[in-house]
Amino acid sequence: MNYYYFISFAWGIFILVSLIGWGGVVNRILFPQYRVDWGQRAAWGIAWTIIFGGLLNVTWTISQATILIYICLGALYGIIDAWANKTLIADELNRLINAFKENSFLAIGTFIAFLLAAVQYSGSVAWYNFNPHDDYHAYFVFPHKMLQIGSLGSDPFSERRLVSALGGQSFLHTFILSLLDERSLYLIDPGCALVVMIGLTIGYCQQKKFSKSSTLLIVFAFLLISRDHTNTTGILIPVCLFFSLFRVFDWDKLKATNIHSNAAIVGLLAAAICALKTTLIPACIIFFTCSYFFYILGSQIKHKAIYEFCLASILLAVFILPWSISLYQSSGTLLYPIFGRGFHGSVYGGSVKLPSNEIFGELFRFSALRLKLYAILAIVYLLTVLRIRFFMVGLHKKPIVREASLSINLSNVTGVAIIGISTGGSDIDRYAYSLLLVVFLILILVVRENIEPKISNLNLRNRRFIGALFLSFLLAINCKGDKMFRQYNHYLENIASGLKNVPLVTLDEREKYSKMLDSVPEGEIVLTRLDKPFLMNFKKHTIWIADYPGGASLPPGMPSFKGEEALADYLVSKSIRYVAYSYANEANFPRKSLEYRLEVKALGFWLRNQALNTFEFQDSLQKLGQTRKRIYDDGANFVIDLSSNKNKQ
Repeated sequence: MNYYYFISFAWGIFILVSLIGWGGVVNRILFPQYRVDWGQRAAWGIAWTIIFGGLLNVTWTISQATILIYICLGALYGIIDAWANKTLIADELNRLINAFKENSFLAIGTFIAFLLAAVQYSGSVAWYNFNPHDDYHAYFVFPHKMLQIGSLGSDPFSERRLVSALGGQSFLHTFILSLLDERSLYLIDPGCALVVMIGLTIGYCQQKKFSKSSTLLIVFAFLLISRDHTNTTGILIPVCLFFSLFRVFDWDKLKATNIHSNAAIVGLLAAAICALKTTLIPACIIFFTCSYFFYILGSQIKHKAIYEFCLASILLAVFILPWSISLYQSSGTLLYPIFGRGFHGSVYGGSVKLPSNEIFGELFRFSALRLKLYAILAIVYLLTVLRIRFFMVGLHKKPIVREASLSINLSNVTGVAIIGISTGGSDIDRYAYSLLLVVFLILILVVRENIEPKISNLNLRNRRFIGALFLSFLLAINCKGDKMFRQYNHYLENIASGLKNVPLVTLDEREKYSKMLDSVPEGEIVLTRLDKPFLMNFKKHTIWIADYPGGASLPPGMPSFKGEEALADYLVSKSIRYVAYSYANEANFPRKSLEYRLEVKALGFWLRNQALNTFEFQDSLQKLGQTRKRIYDDGANFVIDLSSNKNKQ
């Protein structure tokens, strides 16, 4: 019988308990007089874990043993804490059971919501549809490197290492790979993150004293929103952390607690968001700044508010510094692009360019027109939000405090606009998803908070009608093009494949990669352009990965369109003697099937530029494979020795 799927399922729950446990530790240290709900503790646990991961990464101390000990310690505290509060938990369960007995609609709705959540979690336990470019060349590689050599290490030819993220999500992925294989990398996000987000939503509704029926409808709103998983970078983890930070700013207890604790939890959550994904940084910093701006503006004791803001800012920088140091050592900048572009190909003035540099030359193209439309909509939305808060609600009804709802609306919508400009409109829907999902959920919560007293005065029949109308509206939005049904069908297919224990990578492939590296003298630098570089053993050699060739490289930059000999001379000058290439399938980037990226303007400048440089690099490797000695060739992959030029012998 296959036990992998069931072990993976249980491991995800164990990780969740561990995160709740570590969040409980943070809760006890910073706010010992208040016990926050389990969803908030889980989010705080994620944030602390990401920051702690930065310390382990910069000190090269990540290992399978370290990760397993960390997870077990968190789970142990979580179990002990739950046992110590078993009376509170039992009372809450009894109240819920009594509510089910009194309201059959609530019981049935909760059961359906549980099934939807269970299908999504179970469908994330084993996944089979990964991105052969993003995941295989980067997001699978990073956690493997961490577990094998103790750190992300140096990878100056990896554009994603430089541009995509500091490494927070990759550290979370080590929790999976410390016990399981690549099939389960979606177990953290969306798997565990889905449960955490449900917990955060329920906790917020309880904090605002929403009825259980209202809480159920809001949870349904979250569960019915469809998601596209382009790669294994975070989608729901950022939502959890943004929502957690929103709840902290909106927390009544924050006003009366110690300034140092306030600053610590805000700095911790903000730093974790920044370490997760580069595209989240603008929105996070704006949210952080806006909330403190309003807090200082409305505070009666301004020097204390200013002191808390300064302290939180310092802590944010300190918490993120270990990740930044690691990036600097690898790619030449503390934080791309804020503190410089480091080794990015656009620095060297060659064929690699940034989308933002080209956007104003494409004013009459579709992407630019779309960006204009997004910018207009963003401005109208922001002006509307400001008008509602300061003119319709007014300062007399609601004095200025931290303005969590207003700040997150301003920050996330502005953040989406910044992403759109910096990426030239390429994949803006994907990059903006997490930010806009947070805004959407908070809008629902705020609206519900304001109409809750009116709804509670209605009879049960009318309340059920409003609930059914709300769910119908959500279904109408999400069922366009059967997107939601296709998503749940994909989850069910994952469950079926997982139960059959279908492998993602064959043993033959793993053996070929092992033999490939054995052909290279130990300790040498190997530049790779392979279809599955995550299968390599990073302990014996220094392995650099050209994920998007030319996108990042050591100064003075990798030569492009100057011929294969110029490329070979450059690599040898950087002590790179060996190059590995998957020539049979062109490293999963074949010209025949992807050449359309050079022609289709609607794809955006970014994808066209990446394809142009990738094809040129792969053509050069193919030519070098003819003029240099192949020290390994299995019919699909070769390793060449650049120092052995057949034409000069």
